[in-house]
Amino acid sequence: MNDQELINQLRETYGEQIVVTNDLPKAYCPGGIEAVQAIYLGCDPTNLKYNIHFPYVFAHNYAGNEFKQFIKMHMEQLKAIDLKWETVYTQNLCRNYFDLETGVNKIWKKVAEEFWVERMKEELSVFDPKIPVLLTSQLLLEVLGDKKTSKYTAPEIYECKREIPIPADKNKLGRPLIALYRGKNPNYKVSYHLKYKEWDKYRKSIIEILKV
Repeated sequence: MNDQELINQLRETYGEQIVVTNDLPKAYCPGGIEAVQAIYLGCDPTNLKYNIHFPYVFAHNYAGNEFKQFIKMHMEQLKAIDLKWETVYTQNLCRNYFDLETGVNKIWKKVAEEFWVERMKEELSVFDPKIPVLLTSQLLLEVLGDKKTSKYTAPEIYECKREIPIPADKNKLGRPLIALYRGKNPNYKVSYHLKYKEWDKYRKSIIEILKV
């Protein structure tokens, strides 16, 4: 199914909250499939502040300056665990644009669960099942986890109170999941960015997992 067919099917099923575009952002994998050590997963490409449609996910290869800081922040996250763009396969769970940003989009989880999870699982089947998926948002875990793991909170994970990675048999993608969030909990003075010393134990545990 090509991009236009996917968009048409989404519109028929979920209505006008699905934005019509000529195509969808492509996955970003500059190092090639053979170099991939982890899957770097986002939610969707929607960006209503600028309303820009990207050639690749996460604004890669976009010529403007609006998302340079966004890309830099994600690059820093990868660097903290000894990865770089050339060693990950970057993709969004929902590849389409919505008419609302993810955090306030009431149909995002429904579309993700019903339409995109199985397609993502198939897309990632070219990779060894041991290659983990790095989740950039807790919303992703809420959709991809099973009845128990989907309820794991960011503080529990980042304070190393939960098993990581979340095992393949306890999530819908059937491969290890690792939280790599970028939001901020009001109970903390810092965000979940791994550059902060508060998360050093968690950061080092991810590095050890990736070595296996």
